[in-house]
Amino acid sequence: MNYIWGFMLIVGILFALINGRMSEFTDGLMNSSTEAVEFIIALAGIMSVWSGLMKIAERSGLIEKISDRVKPLMRFLFPGESNEKTIAMMLMSFMANLFGAGNSATVFSLKAMELLDEENHGSAYASNDMCMFITLSMSMIQLVPISVIKIRSDLGSASPEDIILPSIIAGVVSMAVSVCACKLFERKYRNV
Repeated sequence: MNYIWGFMLIVGILFALINGRMSEFTDGLMNSSTEAVEFIIALAGIMSVWSGLMKIAERSGLIEKISDRVKPLMRFLFPGESNEKTIAMMLMSFMANLFGAGNSATVFSLKAMELLDEENHGSAYASNDMCMFITLSMSMIQLVPISVIKIRSDLGSASPEDIILPSIIAGVVSMAVSVCACKLFERKYRNV
């Protein structure tokens, strides 16, 4: 990825030099850098709050109680998974995604995938549980897409919360298709 970004930067500089637009290139680069930092700082607050809430939920035992309630669903989705810590990490990732804090879910998703990889003995091929987890993480329904609402609000939307219902509908359809596809491939390649 570093090579791609480096290549794009060099091409941009060369293009600006050839066309005599170096000052425009520099101004654009500086403005984009400033906007990127402001955007990251704005999202850092949301991520910090969500990560703190998840830590409180984990330490108070709420994650464990939720885990007990959704065990039948988790057993259906992840039949090969029995490690409680892995299930807890997956649930925390799903909850963060569910409440629209997808950036915060990344931390939990990476930890869950690391645990799943250990259980898969570092194989070059992903296990069925790993495939299902990544598929669900990418297609997870968002009840309140906090990040999108924040961006819409910052950009001056008259009603930034209008995205909620379409987001829920798209998420339900996306999740259903994802689970069906994973289960179909699990059955098709059962002996692989």
